[in-house]
Amino acid sequence: MMATIASLVAAAEPREPRDLGDLVERLRQIDPAARLQLPPGASASTGAATGPEIRGVTSDSRQAVPGSLFVAVPGFHVDGASFAAQAVESGAGAVMAERPLPELGVPQVVVTDARRSLAEAAAWWYGDPSRSLGVIGVTGTDGKTTTSFLAEAALAAAGLRTGLLGTVATQIGGLRERNAAHATTPEAPWLQAVLRAMVAAGDAAAIIETTSHGLALDRVAAIAYDVAVFTNLTHEHLELHGTFEAYRAAKLRLFEGLAVGAGNAAKPAVAWPRTGIVNADDPSAAFFEGATRAAGAGSITFGRHPDADVRLLDVVDDQGRLLVQYRAQGREQAIRLRLAGRFNAHNALAVVAIGLALELDEAAVRAGLESAAAVPGRMERVEAGQPFAVVIDYAHTPASLGGRPSSEPARATWSCWRARATRRRSSMRTRPSHGTNWAKLGPPSRTWAGAPDPAVDCDRWSLPEPPPKRPRTIASRPARAGAAAAP
Repeated sequence: MMATIASLVAAAEPREPRDLGDLVERLRQIDPAARLQLPPGASASTGAATGPEIRGVTSDSRQAVPGSLFVAVPGFHVDGASFAAQAVESGAGAVMAERPLPELGVPQVVVTDARRSLAEAAAWWYGDPSRSLGVIGVTGTDGKTTTSFLAEAALAAAGLRTGLLGTVATQIGGLRERNAAHATTPEAPWLQAVLRAMVAAGDAAAIIETTSHGLALDRVAAIAYDVAVFTNLTHEHLELHGTFEAYRAAKLRLFEGLAVGAGNAAKPAVAWPRTGIVNADDPSAAFFEGATRAAGAGSITFGRHPDADVRLLDVVDDQGRLLVQYRAQGREQAIRLRLAGRFNAHNALAVVAIGLALELDEAAVRAGLESAAAVPGRMERVEAGQPFAVVIDYAHTPASLGGRPSSEPARATWSCWRARATRRRSSMRTRPSHGTNWAKLGPPSRTWAGAPDPAVDCDRWSLPEPPPKRPRTIASRPARAGAAAAP
């Protein structure tokens, strides 16, 4: 039977039960008020350091199995406590919630913040796999996926087998599989399960696309990061964060978490130096450099800025490839990337900085970068014999769309916004760098030739009626947790 990501994760699932009292003791390190509350008639007293045996952790009542711990996370629209009874009916042996639920008749762990405690419970159940891996987190508005793919190629070329967890794909033990859900930072139990599978498969490192959602909603709270990479920051995801400042603060949490302490202890078996890698050209660079210093971590900058540690000197795009010239450690170097889009020069130099931070062989890092093929959906060229260039790119911000190859000016930009935020649609349409002559086109067979520089809103011509209105934005709701799982 051919291995799949799902089968590797299932094979790594812990087989032995664990005492719930051990988890309560751990939770008290971050939440002194955490307590174990047993149902009436139980022999142990409330708050005892012993409890029932647990055989799994989930926040989805549909995934509860006999003996599992169901974590009732309050959401923006529904409360996970509403599904606790369903989880118990499915066999959950205990419930974690922010208030007692006496009607359930099962042991309960009462905590102050269920979402933060979910991350800790998942790490506890899976044996803290991130403490056995060198972990690199990549965050930023644009470039996370490409930088992660390039970093995996560079680390592999340098002799480090590396797992990957991101929007486009998951990789465990050298097996890479497309991520059909396209969820960049999933919930904590799945994150920890994948990391455990990486350890079981012999991976030495893990690269995690780390979104502002994953940071703000504590999905990655119990992951021990060693290296944090900041690509860039533009106005995005304000439907969750409300303001640009809150969005930036969420990203900064990745760098703040580099500090060695109880939540991210030193890893003698890994021995990677804690390092923050920052795009020096971004207007928010100083914030990320400051957070890195405050965490006591080392800092490496990259970009065109004259003070950048890895300084971009020149980039030339030529028929879908890039020649990137840079200076690092007093020496000028060049990389020939099999990628289009001038912005990928910054993504590549972020990986060069990772190599410097980990003291990897520089030639091996460059070889890995040069071997990396185009990332699916990221300036991905389509060749079908057509007399023009076709590039598929998940461009969801004006900055990312503006990075197409200068040698191939766009005659038409097809923007499929069906699942995207309406604020983002507006910013894409009014992007000054791409002009304001936006025409609404019909099907491409009738309007492709001679189009001046239009955008095609796929919703407007391919759907029989306009898409339904998006639900009320969550920026106006309590900025705490994500929605709980519904049946």
